[in-house]
Amino acid sequence: MTALHGLDLLAMGIYFIVLIGIGLRVARSEKKGGDSESFLAADRDMNLLQTTASTAATDIGGGFSIAMGGLGFTLGIAGSWFIAISGLSIIIVSFFMVPKVKRWADAVKGLTTGDLFEARFDRRTGTIAAIVIGLAWFTFVGGQIIAGAKLVQVTMGLDLTLAVIASGAVVLAYTAMGGLKAVIFTDVFQMVILMVGIVFIAVPIGLVEVGGWEGIVTHFESDPETASMVEWGAAGWGTIAEWFFAVFPVWFISIAGMQRIIAARDEKTARQSFLLTGVPIEWPLFAIGSTLIGMIARMLLPEITDPEMATPMIILELLPAGIAGIVIAAYVAAVMSSADSMLMGPVVIFVNDIYRKRLKPGASNGELVRVARIAVVVLGVLAIGLAYQVPNVLELILYAYTFGAAGLFFPMLGLLFWPRTTAKGAYWSMLCGGGSAVIWSLTGEPFGLASSYMGWLVGLPVMIIVSLLTEHSPEENRTLFYSD
Repeated sequence: MTALHGLDLLAMGIYFIVLIGIGLRVARSEKKGGDSESFLAADRDMNLLQTTASTAATDIGGGFSIAMGGLGFTLGIAGSWFIAISGLSIIIVSFFMVPKVKRWADAVKGLTTGDLFEARFDRRTGTIAAIVIGLAWFTFVGGQIIAGAKLVQVTMGLDLTLAVIASGAVVLAYTAMGGLKAVIFTDVFQMVILMVGIVFIAVPIGLVEVGGWEGIVTHFESDPETASMVEWGAAGWGTIAEWFFAVFPVWFISIAGMQRIIAARDEKTARQSFLLTGVPIEWPLFAIGSTLIGMIARMLLPEITDPEMATPMIILELLPAGIAGIVIAAYVAAVMSSADSMLMGPVVIFVNDIYRKRLKPGASNGELVRVARIAVVVLGVLAIGLAYQVPNVLELILYAYTFGAAGLFFPMLGLLFWPRTTAKGAYWSMLCGGGSAVIWSLTGEPFGLASSYMGWLVGLPVMIIVSLLTEHSPEENRTLFYSD
């Protein structure tokens, strides 16, 4: 099979229509004139299923779903440790970060990372935090959209430019109509499609085709050059450590994570949703399932030159008409569940931290919703333009991770766990840590030291030294975070 059958196209068409329908339904259910709490915070009333599905779907989105197939194709089963590390990171965050952030959000109706830093430190620190995290995750949107475009391009034979526009248009449509509530509602639908399509359809059919795990082992062990493909430790401790330091800090500054904590019904719901996302959803289900897809592609389609294309190509080659469309829709679902969340992050930051606080403090609910919808379209179009100019999924994701994590990771830890952290300490840590990461990246990362690591090496001592040399400002509110 080299192209989608009519049944596949029909299945994908129905899928897209459902997404738009969800956005319309949410928009129609809003109060007359619009409800900013619904659009920006999903009413802070999402149940366990909604919060869990949305958290998981957002994380294992386009970048991970496509990249994991590539890791399975090139590295083998050891590539599954990448998502396992993400799952472990989420579990750690569920115990140490989620309770404090949820109590803060419910107490003061906080919406963004900027709100969080402003509540703990001061407005200046909150503003710089909002700008840094907003820019980082805006870049992430482009990576997700180009991932979706690659899937559409390969499976439907569209030109890449047209595929980028088509993928982005659907995301913008339902996000602009329903905001965060529509994003979370569509994530539930998308997560079901994703897990059924990958774990319960594609993987079993693929295993039957290659003779099960025994067939995989026999195939790769027959050649000394590929024997490591079935070795769980083939990645090596050094690579696994690099993955950990790349992924773990991001969960402490993730816009998507922050939004799900805020939108959850209560602290227990937020904490349990993160735990379930880590285990069993990310590991073992998705980690092993997506890696196996790449390994099966390596066996059946060894001529593939772009590992990121292993997943869509094996779907076209292996699955029967109708089923292929469902599984392709599953991967498109993964892309969109990340793209919409990454887009809503910068939108909420613009509406809340810039428009409401600085441009028009007295804006009504209806006006905030109108501005948010315009921001979805404007920022989304800019993100699509960025994705078209830099059509490399992992490169864009790396930029988002690097600049966001370098500037905010240690200030966030100080905010949550070190009462002695001062506003000036957090502020200068962000500027110096993020700035040094940018400079280090522009110089080509000398000595092989990653930009984010350089940012931490500068940001941590700056935060500690400046905090110890300065006093807490009158604007700081330590009791809100350390009373327990």
